[in-house]
Amino acid sequence: MHSSSDRYINSKSTAWYVYKAAVLALLVAGMTLAAFGQSKPACPCGLVVDQNGASVVGASVRETRSGTTVVTDREGRFELASTGDSRREIEVAAKGFETVRLEAVFPGDVTVVLLSERVAEQVSVTASSLAGTAEALETKAGSFQRLSAEVLENSRVAEFGEALRKLPGLVVRDEEGLGLRPNIGIRGTNPSRSTKILLLEDGLPLAFAPYGDNASYYHPPIERFESVEVLKGSGQIEYGPVTVAGVVNYLT
Repeated sequence: MHSSSDRYINSKSTAWYVYKAAVLALLVAGMTLAAFGQSKPACPCGLVVDQNGASVVGASVRETRSGTTVVTDREGRFELASTGDSRREIEVAAKGFETVRLEAVFPGDVTVVLLSERVAEQVSVTASSLAGTAEALETKAGSFQRLSAEVLENSRVAEFGEALRKLPGLVVRDEEGLGLRPNIGIRGTNPSRSTKILLLEDGLPLAFAPYGDNASYYHPPIERFESVEVLKGSGQIEYGPVTVAGVVNYLT
């Protein structure tokens, strides 16, 4: 039989072991919490967005010093290689956007805003001769004639028929006497509605549907034109549809 003193000693020993186990458990828990509590070193990361704040997917981010390139993911984010440098010079480019070059400071989540590519602020439209330069005229197939502004001014033509009759090989049939409906034939083609001729104004077709029905039911007044060009032969095929007989180009 155990005496009361033995039971007291045993209980004291058990309490001591329980105390040591509790202390050890607390130490292990503290070390675990400390390990989890340590923050992960901030990576050289960033986000690429457009001027509206939307993520830009597939943008290339190149580090100029090392030459390495990464691509943004579906959320527009990127991560560079960790080198320990806090400052990185990067170049961000994407299709349809202007290229951005900047110095990013890490650690930190850098946001790069890309602007859309600029469009031309001013567009100039100039009318040029069908024949172009004198050198191009030498290589042009067929024949080329021009009514200059001086000829039109001195002849005082009232409608386009009077002007075109001054050029060889053209036949103009009057319909109403005012020159409103063009009936032009070149080299024996049927002049009805000028269906075998491509009529241009500053290089643009006068007919409403030149690729479908090339018939011309209206002709602008001759007063608005400075000169008239006529191209006959095989060289006119490069200027548009229905150029069987030739091309008549009016320059404003």
